[in-house]
Amino acid sequence: MKARSLLFFSLCCFCFLVMAQSGDKSERVRLGVKGGMHLSNMHYSDLDQYSPDWISNGVGGIFAEFDLGRNRKFSVRPEILFLSRGTKIGDSNISYKLKTKYTDFRLPLIFNFTNPSKVGPYVYVAPVLGIGRGGEVNYTEFHDGEAYEWEPLDINDANFSKVNFSVAAGLGIRIPIKVAAGKKIHLALEANYQYGITDTYGSKEKDGEAIAVNRAIYDITGTRKHQDIEITAAVSVPLSIFKKMPKKEKPVPVVEKPIVVEEEEVPVIIEEKKPCYTLEEILDLVVAQKPIAGKTICAVDVINFEFGKSAINKNSYAYLDKIAMLMQRTNLSVEIKGHTDNVGKEDFNMELSRKRAKAVYDYLIKKGVGFSKLSYTYYGMTKPIASNDTEEGRLINRRVEFEIK
Repeated sequence: MKARSLLFFSLCCFCFLVMAQSGDKSERVRLGVKGGMHLSNMHYSDLDQYSPDWISNGVGGIFAEFDLGRNRKFSVRPEILFLSRGTKIGDSNISYKLKTKYTDFRLPLIFNFTNPSKVGPYVYVAPVLGIGRGGEVNYTEFHDGEAYEWEPLDINDANFSKVNFSVAAGLGIRIPIKVAAGKKIHLALEANYQYGITDTYGSKEKDGEAIAVNRAIYDITGTRKHQDIEITAAVSVPLSIFKKMPKKEKPVPVVEKPIVVEEEEVPVIIEEKKPCYTLEEILDLVVAQKPIAGKTICAVDVINFEFGKSAINKNSYAYLDKIAMLMQRTNLSVEIKGHTDNVGKEDFNMELSRKRAKAVYDYLIKKGVGFSKLSYTYYGMTKPIASNDTEEGRLINRRVEFEIK
């Protein structure tokens, strides 16, 4: 019990250190549960006359996952799982089944092929410490068609090794699923192979001091190591999902006191000014025949590009068509401004914002907007309007603006 408590305390300390490196970037930290199918077998080095069979069991547990590095290419995932390991051996003379319950403490070290916020595969290796929690050995002999079943033998009486070290290698795919504005859960499907490093025989079992099942069948001179195949599904949520999203406050018009002219006494109301407008707000102003010159349209999460590229996604065409129609029906000119978040090098982001602004410019020209009405500039990561420390903030900063002249 003391060994388990010390191990659990060490695991908690490690998680704390990794979390401290992550700072307040809570979307990099995820908590989750996993479960699935576990197939187990034992490799006996001195029982060539038998072919041990696999046994199947369920597996389930909890984990915490931490993304590391600026581009989140690496992750570490401390996890605690509950499962069983064992094997079956038999022929016309005997039937032997070993099944041991385990609590596994694993530490997968993960390489992500894509940013964890996007759908993508990953691979990992993991050291595994297994703590035996009990189990049984079942043994039956067959003589002249009759079965003689021995009393089930408790694993503790058999002096089965209670501590086991192994390694695991696996692969998986992570699928983020949007559940609300700026909120995602992560679904992961993975498979792994595990191989035991240490012998599961206990010292007394080899020496013959422990209670054994019909030791006359074989002498324990070799090793017994487990091997496992595991297929699981996992669901995790980032810590940021528990943060309350700031409420969007309705803009309060700035109204100055009316300037009273003695002759007419006409109040003068100063119109509200905003740094950014949606396209719908601009169209409403056009319908109301109000001036829109000098206003800026911020296209956040409506003009999308392939990751790290300047190709416009087809789902953005409808929005750009509305911009083109607005310009064709008015005499206004527009300056297109490209922006990025702070992921990546500054030179790369500056060039990327130029290419994206140019792509929007070219699209509007093809839609019939005159050259004299269009221009474009680019700023890379130099003009954020939200924090780059969160996924939601970076989404807002990856924007295209249209400044109406």
